[in-house]
Amino acid sequence: KGFAYEGMLYRAVAEGIGDAGTEKLRDPQSVVFAGFNALTGAEEKIISFFAARHAARIYWDVDGYYVNNVIQEAGTFIRQYQEDPVLGKTFARDIPSYFQEKIRSQNEVQLFGAAQPLGQAKLMAQVLKEQTGRGLNPEETVVVLADEKLLMPVLHGISGTVEKLNVTMGFPLTATPFFNFIELLIDLQITRRDGHFNHRQVLGLLGHPYVVAADPVSASAKRKDILKYNWVHIPKSYLATEVPLHRIIFREVLPSGASVAVALVQYLQSVIQEVGALSAVGDFDKEYAFHFLKFFNVLESVLIDRRDAVHETPSGSGRPDVQGIKSFLRLFRQLVRLQKIPFSGEPLKGLQVMGVLETRNLDFRNVFVLSLNEGAFPAAGNAGSYIPHNIRKAYGLPTRTHQDAMYSYLFYRILQRAENIFLFYNSETDVLGQGEMSRYLQQLLFESGLNIRKRILHNPVQPGAITPVTVQKNAEVMKHLLKLNEGNAYFKGISPSALNSYIECRLQFYLRHIAKIREPNEVEEELDARVLGNFLHKVMENFYKNLAAAKGTSVVEKSDFNDAAEIIDRLIDRVFIDSYRLDPARKVEYGGQRLVVREIVRRFASRIVQMDEAYAPFTIEALEHEGLTHAVKIDLFPYEAILGGKIDRVDSKDDRLRIIDYKTGKDELEFQSISSLFSRDGKRNKAAFQTLLYALMYVKSGRRNGTQGATHSKDSPARKVVPGLINRMNLFDDDFEFGLKVDRTPVDDVRSMFPEFEENLKALFEELYDPKQVFDQTTNTENCKLCPYRQICYR
Repeated sequence: KGFAYEGMLYRAVAEGIGDAGTEKLRDPQSVVFAGFNALTGAEEKIISFFAARHAARIYWDVDGYYVNNVIQEAGTFIRQYQEDPVLGKTFARDIPSYFQEKIRSQNEVQLFGAAQPLGQAKLMAQVLKEQTGRGLNPEETVVVLADEKLLMPVLHGISGTVEKLNVTMGFPLTATPFFNFIELLIDLQITRRDGHFNHRQVLGLLGHPYVVAADPVSASAKRKDILKYNWVHIPKSYLATEVPLHRIIFREVLPSGASVAVALVQYLQSVIQEVGALSAVGDFDKEYAFHFLKFFNVLESVLIDRRDAVHETPSGSGRPDVQGIKSFLRLFRQLVRLQKIPFSGEPLKGLQVMGVLETRNLDFRNVFVLSLNEGAFPAAGNAGSYIPHNIRKAYGLPTRTHQDAMYSYLFYRILQRAENIFLFYNSETDVLGQGEMSRYLQQLLFESGLNIRKRILHNPVQPGAITPVTVQKNAEVMKHLLKLNEGNAYFKGISPSALNSYIECRLQFYLRHIAKIREPNEVEEELDARVLGNFLHKVMENFYKNLAAAKGTSVVEKSDFNDAAEIIDRLIDRVFIDSYRLDPARKVEYGGQRLVVREIVRRFASRIVQMDEAYAPFTIEALEHEGLTHAVKIDLFPYEAILGGKIDRVDSKDDRLRIIDYKTGKDELEFQSISSLFSRDGKRNKAAFQTLLYALMYVKSGRRNGTQGATHSKDSPARKVVPGLINRMNLFDDDFEFGLKVDRTPVDDVRSMFPEFEENLKALFEELYDPKQVFDQTTNTENCKLCPYRQICYR
């Protein structure tokens, strides 16, 4: 079709060049070639022709320092041209050496090492500000960026120092926020299932600055809802609301007979256009949007022209073509790596910010060069060729050595006429020792003889001794401590789990309940032991609540368990729907971890129901009973400490009242003594402590709010109170007996233990509210292994 890249055009000219093409030159000597270094074969032939036939003038921008020294790779090509019979005549007999003048004058070159690329940008901005205050003229200054990704940090760093600046370099599209945004959009389509989107991509998009800019309130509200309800898969109907950008983003890409790639490109184009039109988006972001839109427009035209060669999706398919979308993502990443934003401006005004290649033939009095590390300057070799190194070398094709010599020339050339030189490199290599100081810097340090002043910016690491962490109970701490009695709208008082935390570690209690330092709220897709326990609680609660509602009585009989297996399966489905906000009209699909959790919950619930059937008839007194409180009088103060909690289940039969706590862990039923439950030394039974607290609160509260609101007097000496656990350690034992054991003796009636238990509980609260006591670390480091605060106290 007559199309050609630049190299082919050069070759066509070189092969067809002759006097016939230059007859119309009025003054052959008006042809000038200036600033060339590494010539291609075509360039060398063309320049040689004009030099030989038309006496064209050639100006070589070189320095005798590296041209006359054969060990300097910067002069590799120049030395070759000096030997050429035509080009050799164009060189001056004596090539000046500006570097020798610097050496003689002891002109100082300043070398700075800083940690990480951003550290270089910050340090460069600081040095530039200092030099500007000493009279440095921005019009005579250049900042050279070997790593193009540093452009934005550099611009932000120098924005307050210079009034005008000019950027002349390419900025990679992969370094823009839009690149990550588009990757998220494509991942969103890969992970969608039947009108639902995965929480990871949804939360990432709702937290992205572009989506937040469209409607901050809506984005924040949706994030809070997803975290609150532990929403793993979010329906499209919830996300595609009145916000236009949300409607465009959270929709399914259904090709309907077109290629997956074309449909995705059109989807991304619509999102980019909407983001680019937002008033809250900055000018830089609009520029990114423009270039990405231009990129996708070209890609769309190519894909449409070659539709017969791309992957097709059957019309009307409601499921994503995962492989097709993944292939598009790989294609997108491969192509976008080659794209750059060609920043350009007024070259005669302000400070200049340039890439390495853009500095050719330009001289500045003040030069700042960043990223002088291996892999950045010189750049890592491009292996994007099927031709091996040896064959390239044999046939005279460019090799890695060719590229290194070219970059070496550019490095020395930008320095040769500069008066004030400031060089920066990353002083921290990676874990493999790569990215060390550039070889060009090593050459300057050990070969040049220049007066180089080397400084390294670092933060001295002086690890201090680990000292015990303690918190004094000042007025502010006491104020927050007293607020625990008030609780919140859902819960009043200090919970048994909080008291357990205080006994285990006073500092942990402070951090969690006083300082309110909580672990980050995240969607829990992994179904761990805590989630498993919540599922079991909800299934058992709903089983007996539905039974009581259907019968109109809280009395449970053996015949009530006839359809227990089917009921449990339905309840498990309902719990999954409620927990993960699934569509109630659709059948729950179990796979992977869901399948495992359903089977575990089913086995637990079925075994509990089987035991209850054998125990029937009995009466359900309370299920997930909230609002229980118990006041503990403190002698030191004129107020009481409030203990509050929620009991899983209370039932009664004959003269026996059972306080039941469901556990899915390895909690034990036996404890040594009442005092052992309050001891901070040795092994203590936290579950037994918690269950005894529930029994105390229930008995002392003076009410028994059952399923039908039945109440009983707190003084029922004939009725025995038996607290106990139902856990996986004993639930499936054939000889299972409900209840706790103290020193291997079953607890037949817990009320006889209450006086000693209350005495210890009072002492515990008096210690908690004593302002002279401190919140300190536990001495039992076993408690620290699973503590979320160990990074704070260095345990």
